[in-house]
Parts: sequence; C-alpha cells; structure tokens
Amino acid sequence: MYENVSADDAARALDEINRRADQVIEKTLVPDWFWWVVAGLNVALTAALESETPLVIGIGTGLFVLGTVVVSGTLVTNALRHAQVRNNLVGANGVLAVLAFVALILAVTLPAAFLLDAADVPHAAVIVTAVSGVVMIIGGPVLMRYIRRTMRSHRAGTGA
Repeated sequence: MYENVSADDAARALDEINRRADQVIEKTLVPDWFWWVVAGLNVALTAALESETPLVIGIGTGLFVLGTVVVSGTLVTNALRHAQVRNNLVGANGVLAVLAFVALILAVTLPAAFLLDAADVPHAAVIVTAVSGVVMIIGGPVLMRYIRRTMRSHRAGTGA
C-alpha cells in the first residue's frame, strides 16, 4: 500500500484523474444545441401568440410546452446518468457570469421591444424574441466556455 511510486506513474495517474474530471465537467455543461432549440421554441411560441388565432395559439403553446419538457428532460436525464460535480466547482464568478448573461439578454431585448413597439413595427414581439434568441445562440456557448474554464480552475485548486 505504501510502495514507492515513480514520478512517471504519479504523473500518469494525475493525468488520468484530470481527464476523467474534464469528462464530468463536459457532461454537466449545457450543450450548444440547447441554445438553438430554446431560441426556436421561444420564437415559435411568440409567433403563435401574435397570430391571435386560438387554434394556432393552442398548437403553438402545446408544442412549446412539449419541446421545453423534452429539452429539459434530456438535459436532466443526461446529468443524472453521469458523475456529479461538486457544488462549489462553479464558484461565485460562475454564478455572476450566469446572472450577467441574463442581464445582457434583458439589456438588449427590453429596449428593443419598447423601441419597436413605440414605432408600431409589425410583429415586434417576434422580432425581439428572435433577437434574444440570437443573443442566446451566440452568448450561451461563450458562457459555457467561461463556466468550463472556471470549473477546471476550481478543480485544479487554482481558482477562488
């Protein structure tokens, strides 16, 4: 149990630990396809609501709910099938990054919504929802890369 371990063996063991820890981190992050699906579902729902047609609203709402349940269920199921990361791995900076991302979406879409509405632009809600979708599609993967770096630095003991 207390035999001498060579430096090469120790380095290989640490590399394997880091490789497996990276696999766990990758499995816990939100995949890029998520942002596309959520953006599409939001735009479709908004378009259905703007149609002001009860049948279209009903179908659009049903598809939105079904799509959201499937996407969320897929993420949760995948997360539960794999090892879980420590709660403190994301850290305060990761939480602040998520909050900043939500604030960015609001900072872009709310003024756009008010401006388009004030200008009586047709289908303003769909346009603004599409803009928020673009922000999610571009910003979501950027956020996940930041979270990945944060988690890796905390895993390695170099983060705060």
